[in-house]
Amino acid sequence: MAHRTAPWLALVAAAGWFAAAPAAAAGKIELKLAHYAAESHPAHLAAKMFADGVSAGTGGRVTVSIFPNSALGNSQEILEQTRLGAVDLALPTEAALAKYVKKFDLVGAPFAFADYAAADRLLDGPFASWAAQDLEAAGFVPLYRWEWGFRTYTTSTRPILAPADFKGLKIRTPPDFVNQATVEALGGTAQTIAFSELTMALKQGVVDGQENPIGVIYSNKLYETQKYLSVLNYTYASMNLVINKAAFARLTPEQQKVVRAEARKAGDLMRRTVREDEARQIGEMQKLGMQVARPDTAPFKTATAPVYEKLKAKVGQADYDAFMAMLAKSK
Repeated sequence: MAHRTAPWLALVAAAGWFAAAPAAAAGKIELKLAHYAAESHPAHLAAKMFADGVSAGTGGRVTVSIFPNSALGNSQEILEQTRLGAVDLALPTEAALAKYVKKFDLVGAPFAFADYAAADRLLDGPFASWAAQDLEAAGFVPLYRWEWGFRTYTTSTRPILAPADFKGLKIRTPPDFVNQATVEALGGTAQTIAFSELTMALKQGVVDGQENPIGVIYSNKLYETQKYLSVLNYTYASMNLVINKAAFARLTPEQQKVVRAEARKAGDLMRRTVREDEARQIGEMQKLGMQVARPDTAPFKTATAPVYEKLKAKVGQADYDAFMAMLAKSK
């Protein structure tokens, strides 16, 4: 991680300077947006669309500089920099947001959502307003939920067709509670490796497999080291565009409206792109030699039931019950 330390410390050191930036006095504001997706991933294309829209909508008075591909750190590190004001905008997953608002851990509950429409009904509906106040208390203003996708497993040694296939496998996960708890519930060993180091870890055989959305597997060419894709869609995750609360306050009300509107436009584009591309990407990976399986999810749902008890203990009974009630209504 040493290669990221210098830019992070430099930005943190400069954070106070930017908060009182001379550019603001001249009527111009530069916002820094950092994310961890590859430049070929729809997240980066959406970020560019957002930046162009903000610039156009504010007459060039608000500009957005983009730092993609983990240039300023992983999801958790970027979000912490955003909280501190060294970065203005971030695209964290719910699991990263859960460090500050535990409610977000519940979104990743195994097999909570049957499909994208089900996720949209809950997360664009009651969940958004339920979590917004807590996010602002933590120093973030939520702008719009973008997309990341349903996460699934790839392996190099054997396909995952039943929970028993996890036994003895080392699976890379991000440092996120649900992802790790799910691998362990299924009998595997969860191993945390930075996303920027994942490709090399797979090439060197440090781990036997990993879990990510289809778009991530494809855009990062993980099929080059992973022979098997088991489409389980065991948990859902989105990128959530958030802005530092103080940075948002620097904008005029009209500029804030533009930022919110462009966040929605770019997010809607990313959702469509990620979802529409999945079938094509799976087909292309098959042509490249990847073996694709779509196991029955029922045994996996049974095996991961203990994760719900761990979630309840982690977030508290009241929030757990409130989320489960919302989830039931959304179905």
